[in-house]
This record gives sequence, structure tokens and C-alpha cells, in this order.
Amino acid sequence: MSLVSLRTDRSITTLRLERPSALNAMSEAMAKEFAAAVKRAGREKSKVLVLEAEGPAFSAGGDLAFIEKNMTRPRASLAKIMRRFYGDFLSIRDVPQVTIAKIHGTAVGAGLCLALACDLRVVVSDAKLGFNFVRLGLNPGMAAWPLARAAFGDARARELLFTGRLFSGRDMHSWGGACATAAIASELDGVCAELAGRVASGSGESLRLLKAETRLGFDLSPYLAHEAKGQALTFKGVDLIEGVAAIRQRRAPRFGA
Repeated sequence: MSLVSLRTDRSITTLRLERPSALNAMSEAMAKEFAAAVKRAGREKSKVLVLEAEGPAFSAGGDLAFIEKNMTRPRASLAKIMRRFYGDFLSIRDVPQVTIAKIHGTAVGAGLCLALACDLRVVVSDAKLGFNFVRLGLNPGMAAWPLARAAFGDARARELLFTGRLFSGRDMHSWGGACATAAIASELDGVCAELAGRVASGSGESLRLLKAETRLGFDLSPYLAHEAKGQALTFKGVDLIEGVAAIRQRRAPRFGA
């Protein structure tokens, strides 16, 4: 069963996460399929790429089974594994089309970072969002810091990352992280289609040149290297053991000093 799908209708390509039973949690298998789909999308003649998700959530972030597997892997291999994982999903930044993340339900951790890796975002007002890495006992990954800072500004990004608190789609829009909101989930398709249509009405050549310009001077490589080393360290820490147990037991984590 495919974990992602890709379709193109004239000037708009849609890339969909299709693991609804797991709230589109991001696994290694999904990462590989996603990267392959992004490569195919980049060859399309479309002007816009919409990233959406099937089911009740955009993405619950990193797959818990993947996290638990990493806790048992040799530390020496973990940084390389995580760099590959980040790269597969963040490859969406490299497509020539203008990318729009269509966010509903929950988007946390790596799932929220994936949305922030897109050029534009539309979101349902009551969506539940957050960078929950510190609440799990894990160093942030997926370029969380530079993407959050670009979307929300330095002070807000620090607060959201340091606390790991949840915030709403309404908050995201008011802080400048999304360009449009839908009051209810059933209106999100229309809001996104209207934005995608306005973008796609522009010159394809101009859009592709402008897209390239928006990426100049925004190198994620040093952040990803630091994150991968940090995640390799925290995969072997006692806090992550407690964080994963708390999720499994549906309770708040009890971290030590």
C-alpha cells in the first residue's frame, strides 16, 4: 500500500500523505516514497505543488516505532540515518514549483517542520500545532529552529521550541506563519484552491525564478548536521525513554533535573 500519492491537474500538482491510520506519522518507508514522489513532481510542468494529508491529521510527526528503533541502534549510525530521513522529507524545498502546505487536524514535531518547509501555508483555525521535541526528550530535528524562526520570528520561535507547547492554526496565522485560514475543516479545500489558483495564474517562468531567489542565503546544512548529532545523543538518553513511555501510556512525561 502506497504511503504517498501524486497527481497533476493542469498547473497544480498535489502530493498527499496517505497513512491516515497512523495520523500520517513519518516513517522511514514514507520518507523514501516521499522523496521519490518529490522527484517526480519536480519534473511536472505545473506551477504549484500542494502538500496535503489524508485522514484526521496532517502529521503526528516522527513515527513512534521509528523513534523506538533508533533507541536500539548503535549511536555511530544514528546521525547518518537522521540526515537521510531529514533530507528525504525536506527535498520538497528543492522543487521548482511554489509549494503550499494544507494543514488540518494535528501537525506536530517533524510534521509541522514539513509544513514549514513549504513556501506557503493554509491552515484550519482549530488545528493543533507544536514543536513537541523537548516534551518527548528528543533534540529537535527536520530544521526545526531555522524553519520556525523564518516563519514566526526569533522570539516566538524560541518560546515555541523551548516550551514545546501546542498552539492553534489561528495562532499560526496571526503570527505570520500561514497566509490564510479556514474557519472549519470543510472550508480548507476551497481556501487552498483559491490561493493555488491565484499563484498559478502568474507567469510560470517568473514563478520558478522567484522561487529560486527565495532560497538564496538560507542554507540548512549546518543546522541539520547539528540536529543529527543531537538526536543521535538523545536517542540514547533516559529522557527519551520516559517521553516515549508517557506517549504510550497517554500521560504527561515526568523528566528529572
